[in-house]
Amino acid sequence: MGQVLGYTRMLIRAYMRDWVALFFGFFFPLIFMGLFGILNFGSFGHVSLGIVDNANNADSQAFIAGLKKIETLQVQTGNDAAQQDALRKGDLDIVLAIPADFKIAPARPGASVPQLTLFENEGRGQQVAVGEAILTQVIDQMSFAVTQSAPILTTRREQVQGRNLFVVDRQRGVIRRIMATPISRRAYMAAHVLERLILAVLQVGVLIAVAVLLFKVQIVGSMAVLLLLTVLGSALFLCLGFATSAFVTTEQQAPAVMQLVTLPQMFLSGVFFSRDVVPSFLKPISDYLPLTFLNDALRQVATAGASLVDIRGDLAGLVLWAAVTFVLAFRFFRLET
Repeated sequence: MGQVLGYTRMLIRAYMRDWVALFFGFFFPLIFMGLFGILNFGSFGHVSLGIVDNANNADSQAFIAGLKKIETLQVQTGNDAAQQDALRKGDLDIVLAIPADFKIAPARPGASVPQLTLFENEGRGQQVAVGEAILTQVIDQMSFAVTQSAPILTTRREQVQGRNLFVVDRQRGVIRRIMATPISRRAYMAAHVLERLILAVLQVGVLIAVAVLLFKVQIVGSMAVLLLLTVLGSALFLCLGFATSAFVTTEQQAPAVMQLVTLPQMFLSGVFFSRDVVPSFLKPISDYLPLTFLNDALRQVATAGASLVDIRGDLAGLVLWAAVTFVLAFRFFRLET
């Protein structure tokens, strides 16, 4: 353990002296986030929600009044034909249909449960994702009163962080010289992982602080769960980077190979675009990418207040990917090219 901590301290000191690494590790993500926050990319600041109130009773009116108090939602009510027409024209992001039997009251065991229906604008994937997360949270909060059991209704950017570090060190014989010291191969890799995990936690802390203080972002879920996901996601992508670098023989190959691993995930995992726009033949691949599991888990926790139990499927996917990439990284680790 002493070897791991000592080598980790050395790696962190080396990182802090590298101004280029500091810029791309801390300042560039802040600039990137600032551009998204300042430019706001059109009207994404609000989600336009149309409501068809087929119940028109005290409970449904109280429910609608509660939704109107949410700043992110721009709520309008009307009949089904008008709301569906507005949705098709792109004037609405979501239409919520409230059934005629809607009521907020405990249900008898075995009794039917009111079913809310969502109609989504497929061309507004990001707004739909945000709106659905907000609606799900509101509905979850009142679900126990309605069903006594289940709800009525059933997005930090991560990259491969192994970089070309091992490739460069391997080409120059640095790893072999380090291995000539008393440090073990296991301690060497553990120190690199620990260093990156510490930096990842610091990066997330800085980004969240800026988002909350400067852009007034509201984190709905538990910060502890977000921190756990950050650590698990960072470990996964570190191992993925290490495993990838094991198959790269020259420094020139490293950027291309890393992008080959990273870019498909960026576009297929819902980071910049909704996964609803992914072609159907790519859906099976998109559903099981490591970044998909991480992205979905982070989004559910941050915007819908999901617990560890709620995201257990995504957690299982992250753990499985982390285990596989760790085994590959350790198995194919090489001292020299």
